[in-house]
Amino acid sequence: MMRIATSSDIPSVVEIENLSFGVPWEANVFHSYADYPGFIVVESDGVIIGYAVLVVIKKAAHLASIATHPEYRRMGVATALLDVCGLLAKENSYSFIRLEVREKNKDAQEFYLSNGFEVTGNIPRYYLDDNAIVMERKV
Repeated sequence: MMRIATSSDIPSVVEIENLSFGVPWEANVFHSYADYPGFIVVESDGVIIGYAVLVVIKKAAHLASIATHPEYRRMGVATALLDVCGLLAKENSYSFIRLEVREKNKDAQEFYLSNGFEVTGNIPRYYLDDNAIVMERKV
């Protein structure tokens, strides 16, 4: 089941975040997005197994974060989240989704490429310890 995240989902989302990223977002960042239509969670048997945060920046849809619990990876959860983000972007008349991904994170880059994203640029030292690859997908 996919739905808008609420504040009660934050502990599970933070757990996934901590398992997924070397420099994870803190809980207060997720609390600022609670009940926001672009903060989506995937729930299975009452357990949060993935999430995405799609925000609007300068009239563009920006995928700020997406992750799946390690035990549920490679099962289509993130792909389903991307599809819903695409629908949200389209419903709000955005023509593309943009994201940044670590240059060192080749697995994530391959995932995005396989889901219709294209490399559109890079940002040197976007992350403290890495450059960012900018990717976009038309919706």
